[in-house]
Amino acid sequence: MFILNLAANGILRRASGESRINDNALVALALLLAESAPKQKELMIRLVMHLLTEKR
Repeated sequence: MFILNLAANGILRRASGESRINDNALVALALLLAESAPKQKELMIRLVMHLLTEKR
């Protein structure tokens, strides 16, 4: 669900078509979100979104 949401919102790939993050790191982030405490889920989601959308 998480990865599909990123893809649907155009966050998973850069404008050039290359991935913003490698597959292993993406799996690690998805597991981190899944295992986080319910009270911290919103914070974790914001953190991941910030990491993926930050312009460098």
